[in-house]
Amino acid sequence: MRVLIISDIHANLTAFETVLKDAKGQWDYVWCLGDVVGYGPDPNESVELLRTLPHLCLAGNHDWAALGRLDIRTFNPDARKAVNWTRDTLTPENTQ
Repeated sequence: MRVLIISDIHANLTAFETVLKDAKGQWDYVWCLGDVVGYGPDPNESVELLRTLPHLCLAGNHDWAALGRLDIRTFNPDARKAVNWTRDTLTPENTQ
């Protein structure tokens, strides 16, 4: 089995799509090592694209924070803003 290992997408859909295009489908499964959301402008689209792929995904600190399961007081101010924006932006379907 060929595995495409990705991480730290941080809701950057353009970069995520570019990685998939560059990999040219020469993989059987995707392992995502966390941080699908955070910072970038496309949290819903990034989650939705990942869901279309055969994948295993671990939650990263930004993922947990966006779900309200991690205290963000230790995050830097920019990361806190990104988490709060992501919480407000994610649809209920994309928090499952």
